[in-house]
Amino acid sequence: MKSIIKFAVCCAMAVPLFACANKESNVNGKTATNDQVMNTVDTENMNQDQSINQWYTGTLKFYNLEGGFFGLTTEDGQQFLPLNLPNEYKKNGAVIKVFGHIDNDVMTIQMWGRPFKVISAELVSEGKPISSDQT
Repeated sequence: MKSIIKFAVCCAMAVPLFACANKESNVNGKTATNDQVMNTVDTENMNQDQSINQWYTGTLKFYNLEGGFFGLTTEDGQQFLPLNLPNEYKKNGAVIKVFGHIDNDVMTIQMWGRPFKVISAELVSEGKPISSDQT
């Protein structure tokens, strides 16, 4: 009788271990584990913004943080950190149009906005140059 109880207890303890095992699924005709499928989906979503070049219009503002930087706030409230904006556009309060894409592969010391790789820029309205004591 004791051996039957021991066997039943062992089986009851083993069931949760097998329930947590990776299950395989068929994705596009290929067998993949749940972890592999999730990693693929995460990577696709993360890089989706990165590959799309778009035009954005927004206002530049100089932030005197972490050495000072210009941030772009778009008309719909998105905040971008323009990575390679030409100096001629760097004026506080300037309204500009930028063409480029979000760059998720870049790390910056500025804890503001999403890094944005500028391909092209157009000045919509002038801003004020920053004074030397602000830099």
